[in-house]
Amino acid sequence: MRGSFQHAYQLLTSYFAEVRLVDPDFVFDIQTTSNKDKRFTRGFWCFGPLKKTYKLLRPVIVIDRTFLKGKYHGTLLTTIAIDLSNHIFLLAFSITYSETTESWTYFLEIFGSNFHGYDTKFVVISDRNPEIINVASKVFPFVIHTFCAFHISNNIKTTLESTRIAFRMAAETLTSINFNKHMNAIWNTDPVGLQYILGIPKDTWSNLYILMSRYVRCHSVLLN
Repeated sequence: MRGSFQHAYQLLTSYFAEVRLVDPDFVFDIQTTSNKDKRFTRGFWCFGPLKKTYKLLRPVIVIDRTFLKGKYHGTLLTTIAIDLSNHIFLLAFSITYSETTESWTYFLEIFGSNFHGYDTKFVVISDRNPEIINVASKVFPFVIHTFCAFHISNNIKTTLESTRIAFRMAAETLTSINFNKHMNAIWNTDPVGLQYILGIPKDTWSNLYILMSRYVRCHSVLLN
């Protein structure tokens, strides 16, 4: 809150050490350059209580990133989960210079080692970032990777808000009748938008076609 950005980064290790005094299960990792300057390159952290709470949440992880606007810029990577009452839980964080295959691998490998086994079946939701798609399948071989309907709707090649609304409703439906009704509505008003939507496999964005429930935990193997 006070001082320079440079000083704040220098205090990261001390700050994380202080957090661990009150949260023994707190996990953090800080990586620096190997030269004498020891410049910060990336870091990871997650709080202990969330590691325990995670077992009670839906078997769904939302992965995203946002850009930092400080002097040194960088990117903040996050994983988010939701409980059965739709409360949002921020699970883990990583600061890195940029969104790359290497940075996503670093983040997801540490996240996976702290929150679940690598043989656990669960759902990952993300945008259609190719780095995330590539890394998630390698780090989590059993993952079902789906795409965020909000991101897709914002990319639909149309200015018709009705198309975006109908698409989101089709993405959320759990019955074939309702799904077809919303898709037909798009066809009747925006065939171009429909073609863009159909270019993305339904089993990556529609709840009806996703191979695993995104709403409940079903025993220990997390299957429908």
